[in-house]
Formats: sequence, structure tokens, C-alpha cells
Amino acid sequence: MRKSLKLSYWLIILIVLMIILMIVNLNTGEMNVSYNDIFNLIIGRGTYTQSMVVFDFRMPRIMITLLVGFSLAIAGSVIQTTTQNPMADTSFLGINSGAGIAVMLFIALVKNQDAHMFLLPILALVGALVSTFLVFLFAFKKKDGITPNRLLLTGVALSGCFSSIMVLLTLKMSPENYQFVMNWLTGSIWGTSWEFILIALPWLIICTVLIFSKLTILDSFNLGDDAAQSLGISLKKERIILISLAVILAGVSVSISGGIGFIGLITPNLARRVIGFKHSHQLVLSGILGSFLLLAADTLGQLISASSEIPVGIIVALIGAPYFVYILTRSN
Repeated sequence: MRKSLKLSYWLIILIVLMIILMIVNLNTGEMNVSYNDIFNLIIGRGTYTQSMVVFDFRMPRIMITLLVGFSLAIAGSVIQTTTQNPMADTSFLGINSGAGIAVMLFIALVKNQDAHMFLLPILALVGALVSTFLVFLFAFKKKDGITPNRLLLTGVALSGCFSSIMVLLTLKMSPENYQFVMNWLTGSIWGTSWEFILIALPWLIICTVLIFSKLTILDSFNLGDDAAQSLGISLKKERIILISLAVILAGVSVSISGGIGFIGLITPNLARRVIGFKHSHQLVLSGILGSFLLLAADTLGQLISASSEIPVGIIVALIGAPYFVYILTRSN
């Protein structure tokens, strides 16, 4: 079967499944909105209360879930390609822990948090960018530049350091603030409003377009450093540009969804198994798989407990951790 045709089949299947999950998700929650009510809302016959629940609360959550899943998957695919490591993930570069420290400082230092809540995604993004900059800084050597292995090892080391700092910060938090931070760190899709989508969307669109404009360069990384350099590609420069775009993409996503891991690890590996290594196919399938997986995890979490939300990051981790072990054993 031709790759493009195979990709089309997979995209159709995943999109249909996502539409089904979206309908189920809209129907799930403490306030019951039946499938008939959803249909009436679509044709303009629903009540004001139903419209507010569906369009002001549940629909933004679904849209954020789709955007974050897509973006984290694309970012993970780029990082795995540029570091030439199928077990690499955005969290290895300190994105989640850096954003987490920024969130904790916001909670600890800002008194009237509700009035300044719109600042939280921006501060989380800044924290992610600063932590990644430190990873780049410590991984850089004058003679060799930034090598993939050194970058990942530095990222793991600094992520551990940042995590320790976060544990210390939690000791001085009130129980309410501690609960919010823990939910955020486990990935709770907390930014469930159209305002947060409008804040994140320009960043996500620009970074995604720039990444897709470098498909040929991404494909060249699959050939190995020597072969890519023989084609006249400046690997050091392109690696920094691509990883920077992936970091911004992941940082913006984490800032509105919390510390969700494993999406960027699982989906690129699945996409490569299904469609191969060509990035014009792989990136698209990875992104859609990311949206599908995160939406499925969020829907499952709400179905298990509609009254007390299970952070979507926990469900993704339950899926991702065994798969990570599987990839690790296969790589050896």
C-alpha cells in the first residue's frame, strides 16, 4: 500500500474516533447534558445553561486537549529526530520541571492569584524556556558544540535538580496551593477557557508551520551526521533551531495543560512503526495520534470519576511508562 494512501486511511480512522470521543466527552461531567441536548444545541434549540456548560466549559477543554496532544507529539518527534534517540522526550530537556518551578513561584509569591491567573501560562512558558536555555548552556562545548548525547544527559541531570527544588518549594505551601500545584504537575488540563486558547494558538501555529517547513532537513537527520553534513547542511545550527522550536511548542502546551509526559515519547514511535521515517507522513500522523491519545485519556479520566477529576497526565503515564520500558528493552 502506498504511504500516502495508508496515511489517509489512518487519519480518517483517527478523526472518526476523535469525533466519537468528543461527543462522549461533551456528555460527561457532573451536570448531565444528553446526546439529544447536544444535538439541540447544534441546531440552536438548547437552553442557556446547557449552552454555557458545553460551549464555555467543555468545548474549550476539548480544544485544548487536541492542541496540546498534537503539539507535544510534534515536539517529541522533532527532539527524537534531532537527538537521534527514539527514547527522547520533551521532559528530558527540563521543560516540565522548569515550567513547574515557575508555577510554584507564582503560587508562592502572588497573593491575589485569581486576578492574575492569566499570567500563569506566560510564566510557565518563561520557566520552560529558561530551563532549556540552561540545558543548552551546560551541554555546549567549544570544540564539539552541542552533541545529542550530551544534551540529553544534561537535560536529565538538570531536570532532577529542578525536581528537587520543586519538592523544597512545596514544603512552604498551604494545603490548597499544594493541591493545585500537584494537579498541575501531573497534567490536569487546567486552562479550560477560550482565553487560554487564544494565548497559546499563535505560538503553536507559528512553531508548527516553521517545523513543517524543515521537513527535508529533518529527513536528513535520519541519514546520520556525516551523511547530512555531506549534503551541505549545518547540523549544529539546524539542530539548535529545530530543538528551540520544539521547546517553545512543548513549553506553550505545558503552560496550559500542566506537566503531561509520555505523549512526545509514545506517538512518534507509533507513527514510525505505522508509516515509516519520512517526516511529511510521520509528523502528521504523530500529531493526530497525540491529539487522539490525550483526548482518549481525558475522556477516560472523566468517565471513571466525573465528580473528582483524575489528572489526564496520570492516565497517559499509565500507558506511557510500560511502552517506555518496551522501547528500552527493544533498543538493547
